[in-house]
Amino acid sequence: MKPPGFSLPGYRLRKRAALIIFALLAVAAIAVNVKQSAVDAADEKADWLKAAQAGDPNPALNTPDLFNWQLFVQINQAATNQTKVGPKSVTTNNVLWETWANDPDTFPSSPDPTKCNVPNPSPVNCPVWPGTTTPKKVLRPSTQQLFRQQQRSLRISNQREVQQLQGKKLNAMAPQISVGGNEEVRRNFSSFNFIVSNALWYQQGLKAAFEKGVPLSFPIDAIEIKARWTPLANCQNTTYHCNYDANGNAFGLTALHIMSKAVPNWTWATWEYVGNPGRCDYIGCHDAFGMLAQFQNTQPNAQLNQPYPSPNNQLSPALLQMLGTIGPEWVNYRLKGSQIDFTDATGRATLLGNSVTEAGFVQTSSCMTCHAQASVDSTGLFNQTLGFTPGGQSTNGPLQPAWFYNTSSNPWTVTYFPIDFVWGIFDAQPAPGP
Repeated sequence: MKPPGFSLPGYRLRKRAALIIFALLAVAAIAVNVKQSAVDAADEKADWLKAAQAGDPNPALNTPDLFNWQLFVQINQAATNQTKVGPKSVTTNNVLWETWANDPDTFPSSPDPTKCNVPNPSPVNCPVWPGTTTPKKVLRPSTQQLFRQQQRSLRISNQREVQQLQGKKLNAMAPQISVGGNEEVRRNFSSFNFIVSNALWYQQGLKAAFEKGVPLSFPIDAIEIKARWTPLANCQNTTYHCNYDANGNAFGLTALHIMSKAVPNWTWATWEYVGNPGRCDYIGCHDAFGMLAQFQNTQPNAQLNQPYPSPNNQLSPALLQMLGTIGPEWVNYRLKGSQIDFTDATGRATLLGNSVTEAGFVQTSSCMTCHAQASVDSTGLFNQTLGFTPGGQSTNGPLQPAWFYNTSSNPWTVTYFPIDFVWGIFDAQPAPGP
């Protein structure tokens, strides 16, 4: 039976009056963890946001490009925590978001909640917030692309059957991706703490959330990051934001997704390195704040995978002033676009995708529609049936009730319980026990 009071969380934009109230709270509460301590991450207020948006009761919806650039500038402040890595003992170049918890921190491969409620919880079995320590960068293959490539083989009658994926065994219930790739996912303390506090970091906890049936909603200051990197010879004389992985290998940042809970359906924005070939292919690039008026809408080239010249004199003075507060390399990144709804005013699906992270399906990509399908079944197993078409393209546009309910029953019964747009549950493993 449908759990009492169950509804899909945030799947339709709230009434405008409610949104205004909600966004006012968001403006006051979006926080970043400058000192990387749990207390500071929860309490710190972003004065830059309040000052820049004074007089606008709903900036995340009214001026999303400005809102997202402000977020970009804040989280790309240089971090105080750096460390020596690799055989050459090179010093990291972390910015704030690179010191947040990553997926392995949040979803341990051997989860055991019985070892977590003690004075010294096991770092192997329990989620660990980096705190004042400097976390080492661990890059992995893209779970999104691996899932897309193997979705047909994952659609199996016995969802606990072990599959082969790129030479490694993949448990269809909770994939563990091997180290050695070019992507990382990170989250601030607010998002991390919500996952841990609600026991969403292991399969049995997700199963309990399904059974409870209470809609989940992350705090309004929650932020999630996805970054993609490319190998470099070193970090000298590069126009990328450059940093080192745990082995001391140099990488340049090529793509960055930022999502924040400033509105019920989260905010969605993606950036690309200015030199990425094909960065505006298919859907163009759109930035109403960061570019001068005549350059705010770049149409896609007729020929794919070609350069999109964008010299710095095309950037707006307001953006250049903002970027002057962070490292000089950040002037070489361009906002591809912001997404604030499933459809536009005519009912057409809104699209947003990065030529790097969504390579192969950027022409149909919708960040919001994809992430809205983050859900689990009655066993706590993540939803493997949605996200991509049989041809490997992304689903987009409005959500369908049949994705979450058995609509043939009366009343409808829940088949997949939504986890408020957060696909990190892809990594949740079962804890030991009966």
